[in-house]
Amino acid sequence: MFPTVGELIEKLAVPIPNDHTDRLASKAREHDIYIQSGTMIEADPQWPGVVFNATCLIGPAGILFKYRKVNPWIPYEVHASPHELEGYVDPLFPVADTPIGRIGCAICYDWLFPEAIRQLAANGAEVLVRVSAYMDPWGATEPMNWWTTVNRCRALENTAFVVAANQGASLRHYPPYSWPGGSQVVDFDGRILAEASPGPGERIVVAPIDITALRHERDIRRGHSMLAHLRTEAYPVYARHQYPPMGGSRAELTVERNKQLIDAAKRTADSWQPE
Repeated sequence: MFPTVGELIEKLAVPIPNDHTDRLASKAREHDIYIQSGTMIEADPQWPGVVFNATCLIGPAGILFKYRKVNPWIPYEVHASPHELEGYVDPLFPVADTPIGRIGCAICYDWLFPEAIRQLAANGAEVLVRVSAYMDPWGATEPMNWWTTVNRCRALENTAFVVAANQGASLRHYPPYSWPGGSQVVDFDGRILAEASPGPGERIVVAPIDITALRHERDIRRGHSMLAHLRTEAYPVYARHQYPPMGGSRAELTVERNKQLIDAAKRTADSWQPE
């Protein structure tokens, strides 16, 4: 059984900022570093009756931005996507300009949507952070290994560094799922600079991120400069509404309602007539 929104609000949801982000901010000040938090289920009194899957970038001065997952893992996640909420005005894809580079973040399933990561890059991100509990069979292990494939593609197609942290947890503790870990750092040409060996438990991954080299490459590159070559008007699929087909409805999200919305979106896709 997957939890309901009400159960998440009652048992797991926290406001932001909270004790966790305060402790991270204290460490960021102490060591003059930048920390991308893990994800948390967020309740916000501005949006009663919904929860968000959220992460914060935290620096020496505190929280730089809060990112709320735009693409929940539907149908099973009943977190709200902020883009569905009528009157939501905060940036969907914030980027922080820091002394160590311009940093943007998206969560787990977001990375299966090239558009989401492309928007972070279009907003100026040079370092793309992925915070994930990305599970098998699609995780960091062969023969599928979507984790590595996607991380490398998002890096090279956006000429950006990717720093991807994944949960490592065994099937024994979290049936029916397991999380294979495999956290990694990828450079702007898709090279894996460092990665953790797959498996449960904690790993530390360290790799150099040369922002000067990245900026130089973006400046001088002519071929394979996909951000510059993007023909936005060539893709009419993005000019029309696709998901959710119910627009800004505030009905409570459930697994069954998500399934209904997915089926309606599929019918919309089937009726699409190319221009």
